[in-house]
Amino acid sequence: MGTSKDGDKDRQNVLLLWPEWGPRDLLGSTPISDSLRLRLRNWNHTWQTVLDPVKEIRWPDAEVGRRWIAEGESLVRELQVELGPQVRVVEGFRVYDPDGEPPRWS
Repeated sequence: MGTSKDGDKDRQNVLLLWPEWGPRDLLGSTPISDSLRLRLRNWNHTWQTVLDPVKEIRWPDAEVGRRWIAEGESLVRELQVELGPQVRVVEGFRVYDPDGEPPRWS
């Protein structure tokens, strides 16, 4: 997960939500509630362990993938509420939708 900041003060900061590897805190020092931070960690952990994109980018159970996508959408909405209008939160995880086209990384 990351943020993109633009130097133009008339534009909003953008936070792009996507899963990633590594043990670090997903949003670093971004001011969000502990409960939302825990949900983000759990969401990312599911991506790392259930989808396990190192082996193959395909959910072993499509319903688990659908729930993961739905949770990601909920996280986007809740992040938007907690961060307020000065930040625009967008999703970057749709590529992992079990009902979508498989991602092509070449």
